[in-house]
Amino acid sequence: MHFYESSIITTIDGLHCQVYSNQHPDKKILIKPKYIPTDKISSDFLPYRFISGRKMNRLNLWVEQDKLKQYIDDFAKAYPEYIFKSPLHDKSPLFFVVPKKNIERHYLPREGLAELMSMPEKDLDKHLKTVVELASFLLKSGLELKELGITYSTLMGNYSQYHSDINIVVYGKKKFWELMEFLEKNRHKDLRWKSYEEWEEFYKKRNRHMLHKKEIYIRNMHRKKSEGFFKETLFVIFAVENEDEAWFKWGEEKYKRIGTAKFHGVVKDNKNSVVRPGCYEISGSKFASGDISCKNLQISKVVFYSRDYCMLAYPNEKIEASGIVEEVLKDSGEKYYRMVIGYFDSYLNDRRDKEYIKVIDD
Repeated sequence: MHFYESSIITTIDGLHCQVYSNQHPDKKILIKPKYIPTDKISSDFLPYRFISGRKMNRLNLWVEQDKLKQYIDDFAKAYPEYIFKSPLHDKSPLFFVVPKKNIERHYLPREGLAELMSMPEKDLDKHLKTVVELASFLLKSGLELKELGITYSTLMGNYSQYHSDINIVVYGKKKFWELMEFLEKNRHKDLRWKSYEEWEEFYKKRNRHMLHKKEIYIRNMHRKKSEGFFKETLFVIFAVENEDEAWFKWGEEKYKRIGTAKFHGVVKDNKNSVVRPGCYEISGSKFASGDISCKNLQISKVVFYSRDYCMLAYPNEKIEASGIVEEVLKDSGEKYYRMVIGYFDSYLNDRRDKEYIKVIDD
């Protein structure tokens, strides 16, 4: 079975986990723990939720850093099987995994939406009716039902019908871009995009205001047609890669950390910027600052693990990227250099406020 990014796994330990990649190590699934039972570890600095009859912490990577680090240390002791040291990296970043033997259930977005769409309308509550109407509108793009899914709280059934958002999955990058083009050109009476003020509020969260010029950031976010409101319910549309279109294969490259740096470059291709991990191919990279060991390198890919950077930049736009520089050695013997933003361990140190991608004016 293929484990698509954004599907949900529950484990025999009671964890609820979000699949975090379309490529995985042998016998393991790369994930982000989403809800963690409080019987073994607990933190008052993380939000609490009551799910599946249990008190859970919801993992938030933006809480106070020393409290987060303590929680992750406790997590590693309580759930050592869920921490993965990558043999592909000379210095392994922090990865979370679920061993396949620990999977209790794999919630499938495609099957979940198909089941929902077969429900009688009279048996749907307000939230589910909105999901069905949104999906019906998206199907007018020419996509088939099997190419769409739902995930997160709607899929799990633990949503609040008056507060939860809608998370739609599109299977295939090509199909996702087709849907974005449809949404650029078509309107619905119940569809609206985030306003300038709503993007400004989003901009002020986390560290965006420290890194981005407000006008450029909001302009670039506002052109996204993957996030908006349908019947005043927030929706986000995610792309996941089909197996035959993955931009990299786990195990076919090895990674050596060179240092941390800031580079400028011009986007050549952004087609892989809609998945996680995502990637921008760049040309004409120029070292701006950082470790001297990176100064004379040419960066050809900027890789990221946060969906904040999906579709942020388009071909021929200039970007500034700050993160870890890695030498990549492919099985074929080819070597190139890439920058990576957002490995999980970056949230535990000062890299959290220093790693980013942003569009810059010439």
